[in-house]
Amino acid sequence: MPIDLGPETDQLYLILFGTGRGTTANASNVQVNIGSISAAATYAGAQGTWSGLDQYNVPIPRALAGKGKVNVSLTVNGKSSNSVSLTFK
Repeated sequence: MPIDLGPETDQLYLILFGTGRGTTANASNVQVNIGSISAAATYAGAQGTWSGLDQYNVPIPRALAGKGKVNVSLTVNGKSSNSVSLTFK
């Protein structure tokens, strides 16, 4: 189902999970590209419930509204993840 960003007063977040990227408390070590747009993580660190699971919270830029299907890539401490795709309404 396409992601609807809703009214301009709403802020949606993309919550990414992974392992093997190296938990980092420094969100500046995280690079996220959603389509052709770079997005900054507001949180990068341990997930909190499951040992060894990392979590990355990324605000979704409003510029993605109406973009359709885009690829998402995550790089942490220079290590890239597999890309996934999202669809924006």
